[in-house]
Amino acid sequence: PAEGRKEVPPAPKAQPRQNPAPRRDNNRNNNRGNNNRRSNQTRQGNRSSRPQQKSPLMEEEWARVIDHDQTRNEIIAVSEAKMLLCRLKPKAGITPLLTTARVYIGTDSQAREHIDQVLGMTNLGRVANHVKADLPLVIQIFIEENEQHFIKAFFNVAGNMSLKQHAFELLSGVGNKKAMQMVEARGSSGFESLSALNEACNIDAGELLAKRFLAELDDREMQPRLLDLLLPVKA
Repeated sequence: PAEGRKEVPPAPKAQPRQNPAPRRDNNRNNNRGNNNRRSNQTRQGNRSSRPQQKSPLMEEEWARVIDHDQTRNEIIAVSEAKMLLCRLKPKAGITPLLTTARVYIGTDSQAREHIDQVLGMTNLGRVANHVKADLPLVIQIFIEENEQHFIKAFFNVAGNMSLKQHAFELLSGVGNKKAMQMVEARGSSGFESLSALNEACNIDAGELLAKRFLAELDDREMQPRLLDLLLPVKA
């Protein structure tokens, strides 16, 4: 009704809400910085805790000289235990070492008569041509000096690797026919020496085995590896 109605004041207009300014989360930034520092410290810790790989030459004691370069004051040699090519620094004032000379390269520095320092390993691709030419002879002489080991470890026990291939066929120039001839000449008693083997089979066993070792040194992927199977020499 018109009478007695109270007058209602107009409702106030709503003010538009303003978004508050974003607050910086100092704690979050601090956490990120701390996490980064921790991860960096962890990486550095992991690096320092990793065991350093030892050079295979650390386990070698003896080597055969291939070349003594007096101009560079450096010796190229091949180790006896694993046939590793290495670079050596000779002691000052020593007489030039001849090819095939046997030198001690072990960790006992007082026992080193000719070698002052083992400089590191090398490979066939980094040595001079005359070193490559002399290496087969050095290896062959090493084999012939330790003939009883190689007779017992290889020539007297080598057998078939498959139905079609004999282990003797790993030697350069030996085919299936020659391999069977060698097996027949070996008989049940075996070869007494490399000279007896050479005479019975009309070959140079030391030279053939040295060529196989050289091929494996040149191609690290070659399988099977007689270097790994026949070395080190056992007294």
